[in-house]
Amino acid sequence: MNVRVSINLSRWLIVLKILPLTALFCLLKWITHQMKWEIGSFDALTGSLLGAVTFTLAFLLTGTLNDYRMSKDMPDQLSTSANSIQDTNLLIANRYPDYNPVPLAESLAEILKSVVLWLEQGKPFERVENTITILNEALVPLSKYAEPPLMTRIQAEQANMRHIVARIRMIRDTDFLTPAYTLLDILLIAASIALLTVGTKDFNANLLISGFLFATFTYLVMLIHDLDNPFEFDGKSCADVDLSHLRRTSKSLVQVGSQKYH
Repeated sequence: MNVRVSINLSRWLIVLKILPLTALFCLLKWITHQMKWEIGSFDALTGSLLGAVTFTLAFLLTGTLNDYRMSKDMPDQLSTSANSIQDTNLLIANRYPDYNPVPLAESLAEILKSVVLWLEQGKPFERVENTITILNEALVPLSKYAEPPLMTRIQAEQANMRHIVARIRMIRDTDFLTPAYTLLDILLIAASIALLTVGTKDFNANLLISGFLFATFTYLVMLIHDLDNPFEFDGKSCADVDLSHLRRTSKSLVQVGSQKYH
């Protein structure tokens, strides 16, 4: 019996990144101890510095997590808008046998496909804008059968799709925490120097705790960088949003083209 074990390597990317840095830090800590450069001790000032680093990291992490939660829902919202338009499209097709729903379904599928290609493969954003605009042409035949309230609802969903795509582009192209990264880097460097130069009677315990704190601080800084841009898709991030719903919806819309309506 063959058992296949699937391992999500993306969740371990940051860990793999910080392991060499932590090893280098521990080596520097050992050198510092051997050279007797440990000029400080764990006192109130050291505790205040480490507390300031912890507070700043927690504050920024909370903000980026809130933004990430909103970003994570955007692909699902885009799929929901496309499905909402498709529901009306099929409703009209079932009510009027001479109406062909395939062109509109294919236009919706092309919008979702262009979004995936733009995010994952770096295709021009103009293609996404064009597919949303071209959707108007596919809506013309539908407008001959649908009542005004239905068309108003469809146009609202189209506007929502345009709004979501614009927000994704803004998040993708803008680093909102750029000024805060400078403070993060300064605090991380200061904390690292403090951990290197602080000594205790038990060096092994000192090395273990200092290495753990350094790894934790470094991990959180890298995590904040990843969360700040969840639409990178460059293979270097562990916090990219899931686009599988967009793919599934696009595929289901394309399948309409293989169906016959009489």
